[in-house]
Amino acid sequence: MKVKALTAAMISALMLTGCQTEEQNVTASLLYVSTVQVDAPVKNQFRTFKGEVVPAEKTPIAFRSTGELREVYVKAGDHVEAGQLIARLDDNAVRQTYNDAKARYTLASRQLERGRGLRSNEMISEAELDELQANAQLARAQFALAQNQLKYTELKAPFTGTVSDVPKERFERVQAGEPVVNLYQDNKVYVQIELSDNLLSMINPTGERIPYTPQVTFSGIDGAYQMRYLEHTSEPNEQTGSYEMWLSMAQVSPEILPGTTATVSVDMVQAGISAVDGYKVPMTVLQAGDEKGRFYVWKLKDDQVNRIEVAVSEVTGDGAIVASGISEGDILVNSNLRKLREGKKVEATEKSNG
Repeated sequence: MKVKALTAAMISALMLTGCQTEEQNVTASLLYVSTVQVDAPVKNQFRTFKGEVVPAEKTPIAFRSTGELREVYVKAGDHVEAGQLIARLDDNAVRQTYNDAKARYTLASRQLERGRGLRSNEMISEAELDELQANAQLARAQFALAQNQLKYTELKAPFTGTVSDVPKERFERVQAGEPVVNLYQDNKVYVQIELSDNLLSMINPTGERIPYTPQVTFSGIDGAYQMRYLEHTSEPNEQTGSYEMWLSMAQVSPEILPGTTATVSVDMVQAGISAVDGYKVPMTVLQAGDEKGRFYVWKLKDDQVNRIEVAVSEVTGDGAIVASGISEGDILVNSNLRKLREGKKVEATEKSNG
């Protein structure tokens, strides 16, 4: 009996010890975190965007043939008219080919003319006349080709505009299609701004739009100007992760030059875009993803956390504006983000408002 009692006591002690160890492990694995509750969305009817004046319809101008650059008649900042000669290649060899082709064509044409007279008097055969006609046609084709090659040694402005830069210099050898001069239309003003993907998704340039024109001011120039939407990119910039949009208007006096800083003021309501910017949260709730521009937050619900991808539209001095992924009243984890795993149980020790 004593042996049975001792055995029972030992089993009870072992079971008690096992339970205590399990409870200690659970307690040790439980992660304590601080949290933030998402407040009401931030609404801002008026927004401003920093931008820059860029060359309008900037076009690289190149020769159609390869050669040595003999003359460049323009420099950056010059105004040119459509059809104005702006550069020339060394045309010595091409001109010699042109002269030879012209001489052969002249000779073949005269021979054909005489041959027709001889054929009318039946002094040559029909086959001989056909040969003279073929020679004349071939000479004419070669002469036309030589004319084009000579013409291609001259580079003329395809439209009226301003030279933005000249990447080539005199005596350099250039390949066909290699830009020699960059030209842009100086009768237009283009402003480029950057937009986040969530804001861009609210704009539908192909559909029915409110005819709203934002106000734009330029550094060093008095007054504000109305500009219209021109176009936007369909893919984000690799470096900034944001999308690019262009606004357009006619050139004014004094002329607004490329490189001028611009400030675009938009009434979001009049523009037909939601005035809700998003939800302001502390930077400490954001966890960077593997790719640039991707962010996540950890939502706490029923003592468990889940990782949610969010879209950050703006970063301010006192936090970040999250445009999508969270809602008012959500509880976000604010500490120990690196230790969190999907579905992990945590206990909130401190909660504050975003």
